[in-house]
Order: sequence, then structure tokens, then C-alpha cells
Amino acid sequence: MQSRSLVTQNRILNAAVQALVEFGYAGASTVKIQELADVSRGRMLHQYPSRDELLVAAVQHLASARVDDAGAQVDWPAAPGARICAVVDAMWSTYQQDYFWAATELWIGARHNDGLRRALVPVERALNKRVRTATDAMFGVPFIDAPAYPVVRELLNTSMRGVALTYAFDRRRPSSEPDLALWKDLALDRLLGPDCR
Repeated sequence: MQSRSLVTQNRILNAAVQALVEFGYAGASTVKIQELADVSRGRMLHQYPSRDELLVAAVQHLASARVDDAGAQVDWPAAPGARICAVVDAMWSTYQQDYFWAATELWIGARHNDGLRRALVPVERALNKRVRTATDAMFGVPFIDAPAYPVVRELLNTSMRGVALTYAFDRRRPSSEPDLALWKDLALDRLLGPDCR
């Protein structure tokens, strides 16, 4: 059973992510977060004295949990090609989650806010390590031992992030993303070799 303080903290963090996703960085005020979390101002400020600390903690909390969950998945297809394709699908799905959009709002906010940028840099570095670790766990051996693997992993993540950003203004079904087939082909070619598909 969770302590009351931990339950309240989770409500505040989830409300902060919700506020970032629904209202953007500029609209994610402490008042809005307090309303969404249904907690007193004092209780919220006791745990998070500044808005930016709260927003960074919220995104880190949710993203870390989701990334760890993705890396813990063990029911991958046995066939090498099917596994690679399933992992690419799983990676792409992470860019459709609320934590991606909340983090994006913070990145944009940090562009003109030195305090937020300073708070975000170590958190993002740690999260990127977790993403790499989770991605490595999803692909698994022997794929992570392939010479091209580190480049494939980074290319997939950066490309997916960039394409996902276009969904902010051009909403469509992520499962019909044209680049999905390209990402799978790239991973299959580089990790299995063009003759082994």
C-alpha cells in the first residue's frame, strides 16, 4: 500500500504531465496543475517549490517508468526478422505517448529559459541512457552485437522523434506512418544483412 504522501506526489506528477500535454509549457501553470491534481497549493509547493522543478520531475517520472516498462518486455517473436520488426513497432509507439509530448513541451520551453535548460540537461542525459538500455534489451542478443547496431539504434530514435513532431500539426494514424516500413527495412538490412531477410 502506498503512503498518502506518495499517492499525492503521483497525482501531482500525473497532473503536471497532463497540463503540459493539454496546455503546453506556457499554459502549464501551478494553478492549473493544482486544479488537475485536486490538491492544496501548500501541499504541492511543499513537494515542488518551483514550477519548472515540478514539470521536469513529472516528465522524468512518467518517461522513466514507461521506458523501463518497454525494456522489460520479454515476449518478443522468436524469428529474427519478426523480432526486429516488432521492436521497431514498439519504439515507434513510444513517440505517441503523453510523456513524449510533455518532454517536447519542456524542450521547447528550455530554448528560451536558462533555468529550465539547466534543470533539464542532466535529466535528459539520464533518460537517454535509460532509452538506450531499454532499446538494447528490446533488440537483445545477437542484434546488439552487430557492428551497425549503435548507429541503427540512434538513427531509429532520432528519426522517429523528428517524424513524431510532425504529428503535432498533421494528425494521422501512427500505424500508417510511411516511414515505419523504411525503418524496419533499414534495421533488417543492417542487423541481419540484405541476404538474410
